[in-house]
Amino acid sequence: MTGDFPGEAQLFYERYCPGCEEIAIPHMPVTAHFYLNEENGVGILVTGSGKTASGFSLLTLLSLEGYDCSDAYIVSVGCAGGSVGYSKPGDVVLVTAVCDYDLGHQVDTRDMANSDSAVTWFPDEAYVDYSYKHLDTGLCERVYQMIKDCPLHTTELTKRVLQENYPSWDDVYDDPVVLKGTDVSGDNYWKGAYGHVTARYIAKYYNCPDPFAVTEMEEIAIANAASCYDMLDRVISLRVIVNSDLFMDAEIPESLWLEDTNINEKFARNNSETFDIFETAMHNLFDTASIVIDAVLDGEIAVQP
Repeated sequence: MTGDFPGEAQLFYERYCPGCEEIAIPHMPVTAHFYLNEENGVGILVTGSGKTASGFSLLTLLSLEGYDCSDAYIVSVGCAGGSVGYSKPGDVVLVTAVCDYDLGHQVDTRDMANSDSAVTWFPDEAYVDYSYKHLDTGLCERVYQMIKDCPLHTTELTKRVLQENYPSWDDVYDDPVVLKGTDVSGDNYWKGAYGHVTARYIAKYYNCPDPFAVTEMEEIAIANAASCYDMLDRVISLRVIVNSDLFMDAEIPESLWLEDTNINEKFARNNSETFDIFETAMHNLFDTASIVIDAVLDGEIAVQP
């Protein structure tokens, strides 16, 4: 949690909970770790990957007696994949809506009558109460105005790789920026053209206010858990892009995922998955999210009586 190659929680721990010991919470999933600074009221919950881990972790924490969350905000942060053509590695996305990539009917194109179909997901109205959430519009706009001009950084390697793979995409030459967008959240770590088109379709199907921008593995569960405690209007979601939802540099699934390489080693070295952007992206995420957290602590963002 401190002093080495930063993961998603480390910079926040060093700033807001330095030296705080982990607090053991009964019945918390084994993936979860919780730290609380009682002086400033900031708690850090490391949920673990996936919707099950993140949803159960947050629900367990919110259900604990002895903690008053009546004025609390949930600032959900992490890394993610970006939607090629809309967001690029290094960008920070303020999530304005989140959808479930998995709830519905997913098929393989080889089983379809029209095997050339780009969309491989079919919605089911039975799931709409928990398959998507639109986050609070007014809160999102206030947060966006606070962070939209935050300087973000990239690396020369990242720029070069993006230019080589997407020569017609003018924005890949620019420094990262803060964007608003829809998060399409799935338990599968997916890539590819079919998934890209499907995610864009899902965001449109649920009438999300902004286009599909980011894909990761937890946010719909966070939103649903918060909704159970009437805290959905206090969820602020920020995701930093560390890789692409399309394959690059002639990668194929077999060469990317069948390598005998630990995922942490992939993040820590130059590779076709994250180039060398991960550490820089963690600082981009912290720089934007810390503006929001400080605003909550200073009372600039507060629950109205």
